[in-house]
Amino acid sequence: MGHHDHDDNDNEDAKYRVKITMHRHDDHTTATARLHWRYAELVGVGEADIDPDDHYPTRTGEELAVARALTHLTRQLFVTTAGDITSVTGEDVSVR
Repeated sequence: MGHHDHDDNDNEDAKYRVKITMHRHDDHTTATARLHWRYAELVGVGEADIDPDDHYPTRTGEELAVARALTHLTRQLFVTTAGDITSVTGEDVSVR
């Protein structure tokens, strides 16, 4: 997994990778999205339950679980960004 420690005054391009893993058990799928960001690892988790009577392809539960894991990860990045802004301005902010 790529990891790039990024200094706030650094003008270099940075590349980050999100590692997604999935675990399926019967009709339940759990996905985990991991991102090494600065000096921490952010982890998003998503779950999906697909009723076998609906006859959806297996990938439907996988796609939904991954989308939820990435959404969870995105929310954490928003919180991190808001914290960075608050540390500079001294005001509580909300970003989305």
